[in-house]
Amino acid sequence: VARLAFSWVGLAVWLAVVVSALKLVVDHFPELRTQSQGILAPGNLFWLYVALVVIKTLHEFGHSIACRRFGGEVHTMGVMFLLFTPIPYMDATSSWAFKSRWHRALVGAAGMIVEVFVAAIAAFVWAKTGQGLVNSIAYNMMFIASVSTVLFNANPLLRFDGYYILSDLLDIPNLHQRSLSLLRHVWESRVFGVKDTFNPARNARETFWLGAFSVASNIYRVRWPATSTASLSSRRFSYLSRIAS
Repeated sequence: VARLAFSWVGLAVWLAVVVSALKLVVDHFPELRTQSQGILAPGNLFWLYVALVVIKTLHEFGHSIACRRFGGEVHTMGVMFLLFTPIPYMDATSSWAFKSRWHRALVGAAGMIVEVFVAAIAAFVWAKTGQGLVNSIAYNMMFIASVSTVLFNANPLLRFDGYYILSDLLDIPNLHQRSLSLLRHVWESRVFGVKDTFNPARNARETFWLGAFSVASNIYRVRWPATSTASLSSRRFSYLSRIAS
């Protein structure tokens, strides 16, 4: 199943479903916008909570299946409670040893790929059902799987999946730390004239990307200071805080 899902056939099916769902959403956008006004209504919070747990469980299984698909091992998978919410997690560190950066990036993106596919399926269910429990659950799953993925997980300036995907595609590990080191090196060498500062960039290519990421992330940090120093363990807490608020 994993080999079929992460293959050209799986990609074709994924694209067909997602594109069809996007057209459906555009056609029903007025109804979608109207229903979004009640997303945080007291009567909907329970179903939003359920949708969050289900979607994030599928998200972690996506990472796990992709890691196994390309020869990695997943020794740890479990559930932790944050803000009274059961949030699943998994250990995909074996993917860091993959020779192909595309395979590493795909493992990082697998959770979002699964979420977008689930959002597409939920969009079909939502559009084909009237007001009621099924329609409400489908809408909440569509909302969580699409908005959270686009605004948070896919953003490379936040240390969620998008950040690690970018790091893998650029083949620059520790992108955030090294970009800060480059900024410190430039500041010390150019402003204070220190000659023996450490330059973390190994070549001109890395200098460009580390510099670009440093500028972009620092500009973003001024706007969103609470997310700039999120660690691996606090990333999920920060994410849930935003969902809750």
